[in-house]
Amino acid sequence: MSVEQPSNSHLQVNSSHPTHITALEQELIELRRQVSRQTLLNQIVQAMRGTLVLEDILQTTVDQLHETLNVSRCLIFRPDGESQMTAHHVSEATAQRESILGVYCDFYRYHHQELSQGEPVVVPQITPNFPDVLIEAAQDCEICAILIVPLLDQNSYIGGISLHQCDQAREWKREDIEFVQAIADHCAIAIHQARLYAKLQRELRERHQVEEALRQSETRFRTVLKHAPLVVFNQDQELRYTWAYNVVPDDDVDAILGKSDSELLAPQEAQPLISIKQRVLTSGIGMREEVSLTINGELRYYDLTVEPLRNSIGDVEGITCAAMDISDRKYIENQLKISLQQKEVLFQEIHHRVKNNLQLVSSLLDLQSQQIDDPEIFALFQASQNRIKSMALIHEELYQFDHLQRINFLNYIENLTYHLIQTYAIHPESIRLHLNIDQDLSLDLSTAIYCGLILNELISNALKHAFKANNYKGHIWIEIYSKKKENPKNKLIVGNNKPTPIELIDFNSPKTLGLQLVRALVAQLNGKLEIKKANNTVFEIEF
Repeated sequence: MSVEQPSNSHLQVNSSHPTHITALEQELIELRRQVSRQTLLNQIVQAMRGTLVLEDILQTTVDQLHETLNVSRCLIFRPDGESQMTAHHVSEATAQRESILGVYCDFYRYHHQELSQGEPVVVPQITPNFPDVLIEAAQDCEICAILIVPLLDQNSYIGGISLHQCDQAREWKREDIEFVQAIADHCAIAIHQARLYAKLQRELRERHQVEEALRQSETRFRTVLKHAPLVVFNQDQELRYTWAYNVVPDDDVDAILGKSDSELLAPQEAQPLISIKQRVLTSGIGMREEVSLTINGELRYYDLTVEPLRNSIGDVEGITCAAMDISDRKYIENQLKISLQQKEVLFQEIHHRVKNNLQLVSSLLDLQSQQIDDPEIFALFQASQNRIKSMALIHEELYQFDHLQRINFLNYIENLTYHLIQTYAIHPESIRLHLNIDQDLSLDLSTAIYCGLILNELISNALKHAFKANNYKGHIWIEIYSKKKENPKNKLIVGNNKPTPIELIDFNSPKTLGLQLVRALVAQLNGKLEIKKANNTVFEIEF
């Protein structure tokens, strides 16, 4: 866009008369000049307002100034990526325009302090007494006179407008300087507005990206929830519903918004819910509870999670909840419990019958042994009875114990040792028994039977042989340690305070059938047996 120069033809004086300009005429000329400059300023400002593109605004400015002030070139310099002030816009009428663009000029650096304080640099002529760096810069750009007016954005130096006269010296008039300063102020405003506009555009793009991401996230969220048995909702401090999704029945959100649980549910169902939610509101700590509700006449179960809903400063302003429908799972769990109870009853009955059958066999052996006169054969019958008794006691424990897969081994050992002492000891009161067994020790059925038979043989052996030769008095101890981190195996220790003859602890002797049975049972447990014999006889078994 070009700016028209106001005509001054009416100011010409008739050459046929002597040139005489009165004070009034001088004031009139000055007034017209001001009007002309103001008109040009308005035209440049209007040209700036004709576009929102900063590059176009600044280019229009240098072109108009070049034409209006009739200078060799006009340019606007601004900082580059390295904060060096270089020519960003050069008037298009400049012959060396392309070679000037991007050029750094030492005038800007030399006068940086004055320019940064808002003071213009006015040089009507380059003289030899100028600093060498400025003379060299003037020669490079063919500058004879230069005017530099800074651009200030909120008192911050952001560049400047530079006018060059290349063919001769030039006396820069006060009105020229003021005019360029006025243009510079408008350019600074345009730059500031362009920065704000760019920032706004960037924020709008970022906001659009965030909104789009939220929209996609919400779409995925709703898609997942739509096909999941999950209800989500928010309530305010008065526990009135403010937002909900996937509600039941019939996904009728409007039917619950603004209402409380006491208005939607029966009192016996509403009160537990309100109590849970009120505790979260008061404490600010989330909770997770299982609740039941009647929906469409059907009892439904929900896994309810309640978390405090906080505002921007962290105060609790309500709650946010998620309720997972677990009715199908509860139904399956109940069916499994019923089935498990039935199986437990069945297993208890089986163990009871096995125990009775074993006792029946033991009774038959007892009846048969009463007809035997040979002591050795009688001892064999008695040993068989005790082995059967040890197994019967296992099944009796399982019948009485709540856990059908494992038994309380401490109770079992107490019953077994009492039975053996009563069976074999001539003077039961002279036998001292010491038990050191982990209170929480429990063994599965197979392991318990093997250990019971081992204990039966070792205790019977001590009662029959070790104490018989010592007036039937003695001390028996049983220790069992359950496996732990430092010892990954169970340990069973059975000892007595009497030395047992070597032939009675020889596994290969035909007289020691019981000990051969012990060795076989230890092998079944994948264990290791060690016999320590000195003043005492001690059997240590790890399994």
